[in-house]
Amino acid sequence: MDNKINWGITKDLQADIRYEPNACKNYVMDMSLGCPHHCLYCIFSPLEMKAYQLQNPDYKEETVLLKLDRFLEREDFPPCVYLSYSSDPLGNEDIIKSTITVVNRLLEHNVNILFVSKGIFTDGILEAFAKKPEYIHVQVDVTSADQYRNSIVEPYAASYEERMNNVKKLASIKGLGNLNVRIDPMLPNIDDQPENIKKVAGDALRLGATEVIAGYVLVTGTVKQAWMKNEFLRPCAEALSEVTPTISGQQLFSLPFDDKLERLTRVEQLCKEVGIKMACCGCKDVRLKQTDFEWICHPFNRQMREKMMKENPGYVLETEHLK
Repeated sequence: MDNKINWGITKDLQADIRYEPNACKNYVMDMSLGCPHHCLYCIFSPLEMKAYQLQNPDYKEETVLLKLDRFLEREDFPPCVYLSYSSDPLGNEDIIKSTITVVNRLLEHNVNILFVSKGIFTDGILEAFAKKPEYIHVQVDVTSADQYRNSIVEPYAASYEERMNNVKKLASIKGLGNLNVRIDPMLPNIDDQPENIKKVAGDALRLGATEVIAGYVLVTGTVKQAWMKNEFLRPCAEALSEVTPTISGQQLFSLPFDDKLERLTRVEQLCKEVGIKMACCGCKDVRLKQTDFEWICHPFNRQMREKMMKENPGYVLETEHLK
């Protein structure tokens, strides 16, 4: 496996597994260049599109389905793959068809799959998961129950009700590796209101999730400036006043650390009140790894990485960045 850093989708628009240090030092795969959801806070999809555009000036930043030829010829597989790094594996019908093909192929080789989505889990994808559910680790991304907020921030993603129905459907698969709800990225002063956290966390628990993964938004300076001009988003943008140390090393703005800790403590308490455990992402702010918060690494933490390396001696999964 070539561990070379891959900035951007290749010129021939082939989907394949690549090592991505900015994705929690993990192996990743995208089914599309660009993402149909067009979430306002997204960092990685615009980065991939811009990198591709530098090589292909005629590209107009539309969502493009990637080809699977190279992937289907692959004979060597890492022990784990994240679907997906800069897009959604359930972005639209064509992407879902590719994703089902990829999942089936990965499971044939006993690859652990982290699957994160704001889309709709169709019967086809659920049937694929059910073949070897112990290798499937799902995080359903549901940050807010507010329809107005979602229409602005995540305009083309599935609705709150549809995403929670995903949790219910996934919970019916016996032996699933993990089923979590991702309250991430939270917009401060908008998403972290007690009524929203208790609604999302409570519904997640009731429908079968075992844990909530919480985290605050990171934005570029350009996005922060744009949000300052938007009446709805301004209270969030004003709070994002600190350049945050992340695993990627990019200049990204988030909450000042002490404020973030106080808010995450409140979110954790709200989750406890409804009876569900909270973890937080340790790569979006590396200082969180020095706190007492439980945290997950997509969900391949040190213990699981060491286990996978033992079972797959040809691969080295980095662990020095982990708690």
